[in-house]
Amino acid sequence: MRVTKLPGGALRVPTTTTLADGVTLDGTRDIAPGDPEYASWLPLARSEEEQLRQEPAERASDREILARWRTRQSA
Repeated sequence: MRVTKLPGGALRVPTTTTLADGVTLDGTRDIAPGDPEYASWLPLARSEEEQLRQEPAERASDREILARWRTRQSA
């Protein structure tokens, strides 16, 4: 899950919608600073630049976790 802080201060947050026929759609919606939900999402938000900078470290961490998991699964 990613919460992106946009240049104007709005937050782009994940959302899920279920249609009348049962189809589930995953997407995003923007929340403005005055929205009641804004304060709860703000601690999770990072700018696009921050997300790009941190991606390599997150991928390395994911690889480490997967390597440990695979070792346990094969034992």
